[in-house]
Amino acid sequence: MPAIYSPEWYEAMLSLANSRDDISEKVPQGEWRIAVEVVGDGKSPYVPEGTTKHYFVRFLDGKVAEYQEYPEKVPGKGLHYRITGPASIFDGVAAEIVDPVEVGLNGTMTIRGDMRLLMQHADMVNVIFEVYAQSGLTEWPLGKPPYA
Repeated sequence: MPAIYSPEWYEAMLSLANSRDDISEKVPQGEWRIAVEVVGDGKSPYVPEGTTKHYFVRFLDGKVAEYQEYPEKVPGKGLHYRITGPASIFDGVAAEIVDPVEVGLNGTMTIRGDMRLLMQHADMVNVIFEVYAQSGLTEWPLGKPPYA
């Protein structure tokens, strides 16, 4: 099991997503480009306060074609969505103790992009979090949420 947020962790999630047809069938055909921003909030030991981890996810015809960390903010041009939230919330989703839909609806996690299109393809966002919440792939070297 790779440590959360490590390159090996994202590689394992990419492999998982692309190995499951039930996941791939939920993603609309075509290309979808999504930026994910995990903001250090002083609670998560994995993303220091005042820092942000930037990720880029690209779906192509139902499969994850790219899933990688960027050294800085992913440029907005060409993106369909940008998902931003506190690291402790992303950690909680990965640990399966936080419902991503709930934190999206209550504004704890923000999603920017064409909301009309998102509503038509809401399963796509659910796919991202379904893969993300595969805690069986995650090692928690600094402690699993709620960290106590």
